[in-house]
Amino acid sequence: MRQLPRYLFILLVLVCDVAINSMSAAEWLTYAGGEGPGKGKHIVFIAAEESYRSELSMPLMARILARHGFQCTVLFAIDPKTGEIDPRVNNNIPGLEVLDSADLLVAFLRWRELPDEQMKHIIDYAESGRPIIGIRNATHPFRYATRPDSPYAKFDSASKDPVGGWGRSVLGETWVSHYGTNLIESTRCDVVNFAGSHPIFRGVQRSFWVPDDVYGVSEKLEGDSEPVLLGQPLIGWSPDDSPVADKPPVPIAWTKSYTGTSGKSARIFTTTMGHGDAFRIEDFRRMLTNASYWCMGLEDRIDAQSDVAITGSYEPGPAGAKGLKTGIKPNDPSFQEPAARTEIAVTRAMIDDMQPGWHALAEADFVKVNSADDTWSWKDGVLHCTGQPVSVLRTAKQFRNFEIVVEWMHEKAAGNSGVFVWGTPESIDRLTAAGKPGLPSGIEVQVLDHGFTTMMKAKGARTDWFGTNGDVFPVGVKMTPFPPLSPDGSRSYPRRHLANGHGSWNQYYIRAINGEVRLWVNGEEVSGGTGCNPAEGFLCLESEGSPIQFRKLRIRELP
Repeated sequence: MRQLPRYLFILLVLVCDVAINSMSAAEWLTYAGGEGPGKGKHIVFIAAEESYRSELSMPLMARILARHGFQCTVLFAIDPKTGEIDPRVNNNIPGLEVLDSADLLVAFLRWRELPDEQMKHIIDYAESGRPIIGIRNATHPFRYATRPDSPYAKFDSASKDPVGGWGRSVLGETWVSHYGTNLIESTRCDVVNFAGSHPIFRGVQRSFWVPDDVYGVSEKLEGDSEPVLLGQPLIGWSPDDSPVADKPPVPIAWTKSYTGTSGKSARIFTTTMGHGDAFRIEDFRRMLTNASYWCMGLEDRIDAQSDVAITGSYEPGPAGAKGLKTGIKPNDPSFQEPAARTEIAVTRAMIDDMQPGWHALAEADFVKVNSADDTWSWKDGVLHCTGQPVSVLRTAKQFRNFEIVVEWMHEKAAGNSGVFVWGTPESIDRLTAAGKPGLPSGIEVQVLDHGFTTMMKAKGARTDWFGTNGDVFPVGVKMTPFPPLSPDGSRSYPRRHLANGHGSWNQYYIRAINGEVRLWVNGEEVSGGTGCNPAEGFLCLESEGSPIQFRKLRIRELP
């Protein structure tokens, strides 16, 4: 038989290689990522469930995270006959071998019965000690109805060993029930108070609405699962609807760890929210974006104001078979990031403290009250505080109506400090005369590091009475706090979590006018109160046990 010329043989090999690679690439979706905090990390999404349009929401989240620098791969349930995305096909998810190079798995799949050679990649990933995010019905990802003899059948959601299968042992829960009536009762999401300092909720509102219903959960989640978000069912599909009277809130998101056969502990984040329309809500997208960072140990890189905008086509439509769009392949143009996109405008306080009337507060503008000689020191325009003893530095004069800008940075984790507005002369006089540690009466604008929550939890102390993103509350005076409120109603909790942790600078803009105090944190209004009495007094900076720095203090008196 006559042999092919060598150059034709090489050409044929190259053509076959390109054809095979093209066929493989067409079975999943890849966003290359690039520059950004996620550069060098690879996230793999599995979108394989037929109810909540994961085949659309996971590409959306992948586009968002790719803009943060992460390489993102989206795997789908694929009809092997047509190459089309079809979540009704429960036994084929091509490309699972890419999990071998993944730094994070985002699982959004339900009741799959995969071939052993595909299932192996998921199980190997989980056992390797790498992190996982589970969304909605990922709590019940596998069902072995026809192949009970598979070595992976034990991971069925109805398994007795391990109880609840893969979903409960790895993610913390299996399928329980629809607690909120499916597609009728939407959800108010409330951040558990101590979790307000958790990096996952940086930039997220303390309370937000999602068009999604609450899943039921067991009385106790698996292992060290720690609920961080509660879901209150509402009577309808609107954010203005009232809570369902006989349905108290239950956990809808939690963190946990999972230690597989490798002996390495992985960070896990699970949320039972995930309806297609839930991804239209910025706070939900931001929570998942932040969770991705946290799972990979990148929490120090989370930006409370990072880009989580919807780009490209995203029209999830109805849940279930009614909303399924057929005939779509992973290389469909609708999945691509637009070459040019319109930036979403975000309303923030534009504080121009260089306008007439503003002036800097310097060393000569402050008077020691009950601090030590070395508690406060100025250097190159920065006010340094040792934190010892508990005491305050007050302004030389009293103020009635004013606005002030102050930047601050805790030097260590768990730092505690504050800015006192309208500190009463009587309390200042008492502190001065006593010369002992203590704080004045007035309206305190809390300056608290997120690590304070961790410290209190480690001590076994309560963490539900304070926040770390800018509480405003009265101390020995009167004030009606703006909602959301602390459990005892005494504090105005920030409605969005925007403060940076220790080692990073923050900006407070405080406006105090006619008995009303409002606080902006890093450019966005978050908390405050009204009916303050008295509404005139000293401005004080607090020393309370840990080193802190202040800078760029500028004030403007108002009529």
